[in-house]
Amino acid sequence: MKFQIFYLFLLLPLFACTQNYSLKGTISGLESQKVTLSDFYGNEDKIIDSVFTDKQGRFNYTFGKDMHAGMYRLRFGEQQFMDIIYQHENIRFQSQLNALIDSLIFEQSRENQIYFDYLNRRNEMEYKLELIGPVMAYYPKTDNFYESATDEFDETTEDFDNYINNLIKKNPDTYAARIIKSDYTPRPPRDMEPQNAMNYMRAHFFDNVDFADTSLLYSTIFSAKVMQYLSFYQNNRMGKDQLEVEFIKAVSKIMEVTGDSPPVYEYAMNYLIGGFESYGFERVITYIADNVNLDESCVNSERKAELEKKVESLKRFSVGKKAPDFTTTDLNGNKITLSALNAEYTLVVFWATWCPHCTRLIPELSQIYFPESRDKLEIVSISLDDSQADLEAFLEAGDYPWINISDFKKWQGSVVQQYDIYATPTMFLLFNDLTILAKPMTFEELKNELFERNILH
Repeated sequence: MKFQIFYLFLLLPLFACTQNYSLKGTISGLESQKVTLSDFYGNEDKIIDSVFTDKQGRFNYTFGKDMHAGMYRLRFGEQQFMDIIYQHENIRFQSQLNALIDSLIFEQSRENQIYFDYLNRRNEMEYKLELIGPVMAYYPKTDNFYESATDEFDETTEDFDNYINNLIKKNPDTYAARIIKSDYTPRPPRDMEPQNAMNYMRAHFFDNVDFADTSLLYSTIFSAKVMQYLSFYQNNRMGKDQLEVEFIKAVSKIMEVTGDSPPVYEYAMNYLIGGFESYGFERVITYIADNVNLDESCVNSERKAELEKKVESLKRFSVGKKAPDFTTTDLNGNKITLSALNAEYTLVVFWATWCPHCTRLIPELSQIYFPESRDKLEIVSISLDDSQADLEAFLEAGDYPWINISDFKKWQGSVVQQYDIYATPTMFLLFNDLTILAKPMTFEELKNELFERNILH
């Protein structure tokens, strides 16, 4: 008998590990509708499953045994969603579709009760400080009301600080507490001058972020902190060149604080490169490519390999480097060699008819292309289309007398692969020796480059 009891105790951990946990929700106003479930890796969320609600708006989802602890997104319909935390526990909640968060009640789930209580407390605190802030900034300091306002400010921040410290102390084993600790941002002393306060935030913003906790990659916390930190270096009155100088300072700090955690570092660099590429901040991207450190201590993963390939491509195709030469055939059957074009400048454009940004850009290029001056500026447009009919129909509907090329292999096209193209449209402005002079992101940026170089007058 004693042996059987002992054997049962040995099996208990196994039973606990294999237990299935459920997510049960009731959403008034969401009857007989689909609910999708996504998981996170940084800011990227990917749909992994879906369920349907019944006629009372109820749904029941069973978490798989291999599903990791982290943040998950529930989407309801086209626009509405909510993010929840799962850490191997049952979750049960109810809400109303027309007031999803305000009416939200978690009947079961310690993690989500902690997390959503924190969000409510944080929002309340921030709202109070937003109201008190202007009084402290502009109200006469000799007036009694000013003193009352500063007392309220101090009391509000002190109460919130105590709440955070107690929450983290009482719930050290929760995923929610780890997110909250990283989200909790130090504040500068309230009597600090604005510029000194900004410098304080730049220096101490990441003090509470645990970059060694790689499980937090399965939430939005790291991407949110990176975006918030970049905002300390942004000023709408700055020009693009000055903004790039400031953002490089921010990137340098992010590299420093994430450097000891390879998975987080890899994610942050990928995230920053993608973000700055979308805004055409070439100097910032070049700085990252030149200074990123992917040594052997980094995790050998697909994400690392993807980042290494992207960094290598950025280095090869940065401004000042030589673009690869190529020989191919245009849509009229003419042999085309890039280096043999008789033009002082060449614009190489990668695009596709299925890309909405591209179909706006290509007609705009007609404004800056003059066949009689093609010895000054030539355009080589390389389509990623895989449908010859679609491409020919688009070209026939407009006036595009420059060099048009496509081998109809989409992303596997020979020149597309040669130039490591992974987004459309992509433009390269080249000098006649194939030196990359600029990589404009928009038609306006392209026009500015052409005017500055006296290619257009």
